[in-house]
Amino acid sequence: MISNIKFYSFSIFLGLLATIVPTVIFAQNIIPRPGVVEKQEGSFTIKQSSSINADPAFSNEAKYLAQKIFTYVGVNLPVTHLQNENGQDIILKKSAANKGKEAYQLTVNPSSIVIEASDPAGAFYGCVSLLQLLSVDNYGRSGAEISAVRIIDSPRFKWRGLMLDVSRTFMSVDYVKNTIDRMAFYKLNVLHLHLTDDQGWRSPIKSYPLLNTKGARFDSSYNEPAQFQGCYSAADIKELVSYAAARHIDVVPEIESPGHSHAALFAYPEFSCSGKISPVYPYFAGPGITSDVFCAGNPGSIRFFQTIINETAAMFPSNYFHVGGDEVPRTSWQSCPKCQQLVKTAKLEGTQEIQGYFMQQLHDHVAGINKRPVAWDEILHDNKFLTKDWIIMSWTGSKPGWDAAAKGYDVVMTPTSHMYFDYPYKVTNTNKVFEYEPLEGCGDSSSVSKHILGIQANFWSHIDRTESKIDYQLFPRALALAERAWSDINDRDYEDFKRRLVNHRKWLNTMHVKYFAGDF
Repeated sequence: MISNIKFYSFSIFLGLLATIVPTVIFAQNIIPRPGVVEKQEGSFTIKQSSSINADPAFSNEAKYLAQKIFTYVGVNLPVTHLQNENGQDIILKKSAANKGKEAYQLTVNPSSIVIEASDPAGAFYGCVSLLQLLSVDNYGRSGAEISAVRIIDSPRFKWRGLMLDVSRTFMSVDYVKNTIDRMAFYKLNVLHLHLTDDQGWRSPIKSYPLLNTKGARFDSSYNEPAQFQGCYSAADIKELVSYAAARHIDVVPEIESPGHSHAALFAYPEFSCSGKISPVYPYFAGPGITSDVFCAGNPGSIRFFQTIINETAAMFPSNYFHVGGDEVPRTSWQSCPKCQQLVKTAKLEGTQEIQGYFMQQLHDHVAGINKRPVAWDEILHDNKFLTKDWIIMSWTGSKPGWDAAAKGYDVVMTPTSHMYFDYPYKVTNTNKVFEYEPLEGCGDSSSVSKHILGIQANFWSHIDRTESKIDYQLFPRALALAERAWSDINDRDYEDFKRRLVNHRKWLNTMHVKYFAGDF
């Protein structure tokens, strides 16, 4: 009797193993891990006679897929409007059954490949998963045979972001486009561009041209390389925004205020409290945080930012606009007659309330042009001025984000503990990024989770400044970020992730990424 029970239990175990193991093995080629993966029998082979038949709403996604298949497989597939689901075709069709803008279903069988989605974003992510099922080698060549499978997938978070600090070190349009391609391949969907800081102004502004000249370049005495400085043109921004949009990535601009503004104040010192500003310097050639900030008591400061916001927002169609707000020294305000007069006229309780008052003026303007204002979590220190339509980026830790979410603010979690990719790998390795759970330890998760928009990693460019070193800091950590932002909360098996990560070394090689090899 006992032996029969053992045999029966072992049979059940084998049956479960038969259903589980193929899913695990097959899913190892996709990052981030999909929600449901069911292995099927047989395979589909991409041939010269194949074509891509797409619903007209998915024509952009079909063209992207065709271009990538040509790059990886060498087969040039024609793209046609979907009429009949012919055999040997790759089909992109609309389906209301796939709920959620970014949800998709991918079915590969011996006669066809079908990607179903209700929205172009979902169709795009179905295409990305299909591409990852190709067996690419170290030289970028790929086999044309794809094992049969059924995938049902959708993201956990709507905000899956990466911030590039293009202010402290200018990054070329080509490099940003390369980063956009890599983000899209791993289903990241928000590129936050930190356009201004003490070390440079990168947003093209017609109304204040000195920002694009004086504010965009280091003083010549520092002998900084030309590629580390400069300003984007309006055409550059248009190109980047269009390139990202075609890959379903939203480019969110950030204009820092009222601190981290040395470059702007060097160009226009009349907006500072002292009027005395030194030339722009590389990060390690001066104070990490300058005491000079915008004079909150000067009405021209608000008008300055209103103009900047208008011009920048016109170039970035994103629904979000980031206005900074971090690490603002208040010493200048304490000794500034105009700022102290503001305390009286605005009936503030003291200098400590100036920032909250200032930020809310910017909020009102951003909201007035139908954008959601975003700021770093320090603005919560003066929250009596804040309205609940702010989006808070919680960088000083997870707790500020939890507290803000519990009070009704929408939050993007980006704590230094796990999400700062300028930190060395010995401090924040890929495993640590993968282990980050934005709700772990928050207490009442029901009140917090509904306001957590997602997670974002930040790369600050004051230490690693060349493109190859930036790559090294971003990858492979960005793949762990992508999995945490997309996959189910219960998908926490790092060994499984690492098996897939090893396979993706070949994809990173194909994309010419200069990654850190120590975490594979």
